[in-house]
Formats: sequence, C-alpha cells, structure tokens
Amino acid sequence: MKKYLVILLALFLAVPAISYAGSVTSRYDVTIGGYIKFDVAYTDQNVSYDYRAPQRDGRSTWANNAGNAYDAVTWAGGETRLNFAIKGPDAWGAKTNAFLEGDFRGGTGQGQGGASYGYFTLRHAFMNMDWGNTALLVGHTWQAWGLLPTFNILAFSENHFMKGATRVPQIRLTQKFTKELSMVFGLASPENTFGTNGTAAGSGGINANWSQVSDKNRALYPDTSIEFQYRSAALGKIGPWGLTMGLGGMVGKERVTYQFPANHYRSTPLRRWGSSFYGYIPIIAERSNNKAGALALTGNVFMGQGLGPYLPAAPQNPYDRPGDATVNNAASGYAPGDPTVEARYPMTSGGWAQMTFYYTDKMFSNLLFGWQKNSLSQRYINTNAGSVRYLQNWVFNVMYDVSPAVRFGAEYTRIMGSYAQWTATGKPSGTLNAVRLGAYYYF
Repeated sequence: MKKYLVILLALFLAVPAISYAGSVTSRYDVTIGGYIKFDVAYTDQNVSYDYRAPQRDGRSTWANNAGNAYDAVTWAGGETRLNFAIKGPDAWGAKTNAFLEGDFRGGTGQGQGGASYGYFTLRHAFMNMDWGNTALLVGHTWQAWGLLPTFNILAFSENHFMKGATRVPQIRLTQKFTKELSMVFGLASPENTFGTNGTAAGSGGINANWSQVSDKNRALYPDTSIEFQYRSAALGKIGPWGLTMGLGGMVGKERVTYQFPANHYRSTPLRRWGSSFYGYIPIIAERSNNKAGALALTGNVFMGQGLGPYLPAAPQNPYDRPGDATVNNAASGYAPGDPTVEARYPMTSGGWAQMTFYYTDKMFSNLLFGWQKNSLSQRYINTNAGSVRYLQNWVFNVMYDVSPAVRFGAEYTRIMGSYAQWTATGKPSGTLNAVRLGAYYYF
C-alpha cells in the first residue's frame, strides 16, 4: 500500500511540471547563444557599476563632493546577454538571416541602467538579406559608421569613444567591390527610440518627456552615413581579425524648437555631422591557429558636432550663440523683443588606441588609451557648468580563457576628466580609479 501511495504522490507532484513542459521549436534554424556575466568592482569614488566620467574632486575640506568623498564596491550581473540567431529560406535570390539580442542592463537600451537595472531590454533586432556582393540589413543595431569592435574591456562603459555608443533602427546597404574593399550606406533614426517617461533627451523640445519625440525627429531627416572599409589577409590574422581600415561619416539634421513669446513655438534648423577613421593591424600574426606571441594595434579617431547620440559624454544640447544660453523650449532668459536664435553644437574630437598581446593562446592583455575633447565656447560654459570638457581613459587588463565557454579577467582603469565650471562643492576636474574582476560563461 505504501508503495502505491508513494507512486501516486510522485505523479501528483509531477503534474505541474508535465503541464508546463514543452520544447523550443521554429520553422527555421534557430541558434540560442549569449553569455552569463558577473563582475565586482572597487572604485575610489562613490559611483555605480556604470561609470562614464569621474566625479568632481571636492572643492575644500568644508565643501566636498559626496561623489568623490567616498569609495565603493559594486556587484553586478546585468551585462548578461541572451540572443537568437535565425537562418531562414532564400528570398528574391538572397540568403536570409536575422538576429535578436537583449541584456539585463535595463534603462534606455544604451546601457544607461538606473532603476530598471536587471530588466531584460532590447540590444539588437534586425534581419539581413545577402546576395553575395550586396547585402541589405533592416532593423535595430549599432550605427553603420565609425565602429570597430576589436576592444577587449571588462566594463561596458569604460571605453565609450566611438566603440559603438548607440543602437538605432536603420536601413543599411553593404556593397562589396572587391574581396578587400566594401562600402556601407545607411539611413538611421536620429534618436535612440527607447526612453524613460519624465526625462528629456536630445535637445529637449515641445514633448521632451519621451526621447522618441525630439528636435531630431521633428527635422524629418534620418542620419545618413557612408563608410568605406578595406580588409586584407596580407599580414595574417589574430582570431577573426586581419588588417582592417575604415573611413566614414554621418550627416544629420534637427529642428531646434524654442518659445517666444510664451506658448508660441518657433524653430531653427541645425545640422549635425561626424567623421571617423579606424584601423586594426596584426603586427605579429598568429601561427597555425595559435595566438601565443601575437601582437595587435587597433584604434579609432573621430570628430564632429552634435554627436550626443553616439558619444555619451558629448554635449547633448545645442546653445544659442547670440542668446548666450542653451536653446530649449522656455521663453525665460530672452530679452524683450523677437530673439535671433543661432543654434550651434560644440565641436567634439577624440579617439582610442589599444595594444593587445597574447602570452599564450588562451591568455592575453590589453592596454587601452582613450580621449575625448569637447571644444566648449564661453557662452556654453557660462550656462552648462556640468558639461564635460575633456576625458582621458587608461585601461589595462588580463584575460584568461579557461575553455571556449569560460573566461576570467582582471582590470584596472583610470579616468581623468575636466568640466566646464566650478560648482559650490566641486572643482572642475576629477579622477576615478577602478579595479574590476569579471567572469563569463559563453553558451
């Protein structure tokens, strides 16, 4: 009798599991991938897991900046990613595929984090049609210009100098002219399409509660980019990378809105632009698929105006040169009479360089230097005390691949920055030092 009771109890407990059991299926070939990421970081400033610029140094012992007065230890796992790679049937003579990926960093989809850290949010969602020499991509992914993803860092935010700073909906055409030379032409949303209710984005504007409705969108023009890339195996390769050179740029437009008089909206056009040159050089290539002794130099330089969507530390708002103030949708600050608004963005320039050396096939180090300069006018400085004038990053790490699935890393970062003005509690400069340990499990 006891035997039958045990069997009945086991079947009773198994019912919920059986009722929810199932299998993942699709009409097409779907591969699940991604990685689990864990890291812990010590910082000598009071910052979270997602730091980009240092906190200001305290002004004095009696007026100090809380962000600089304390150090911190943060634990995080939100950089964990999950993706699906799909291969479908041919269409119009083209091979078709798609890619869908998200992570748990929350925020706006650009790694901004905040109260939503830990939420699963979209990173990439695009489809691709490939005819061999011509390919068409449609969807949400990195920008189509100025991106060289050869950097190796533990923290998402430690090098944001045109490493792929934004992901936007776009239409992208890639054309191969030869085996080595190709061109990419892209039309992209001028604004990140994810937003947080109650926060302004871009240059503000009439309905600034959502970043989807901004001065950039009201211009009705997409960000238009073109890039030429040269890739060659002449110098060998390290992993998937051989000699790579790229030159590209972007032009965009926005309609800067303001009020004068109160409740009467006006606008003035403003052009945005950017350019980038990057390269990867395998100085000492791997031998017989063994990376031991391999050495690579990689980097990117850029410049432009209105690069806020692509560089988080670039000025997000234009300023009015005659009005000596940030252009926004408020009438206050303008003298009586019809104002002449001459909107401008400060010039931004910078770049990054990385040296990678492999001690063994599984163990390697990266030394990375990055910088960014925002050439702020005195008018901009007068009304934007918190704007970043200059950033300089040094990153050194050691990575060890235990197996194709497991990687451990240790990293030291030093970020130095300067700001537009002094504040009541802080100097116009600051330095952040961080030590981070990370672990990955790829699947």
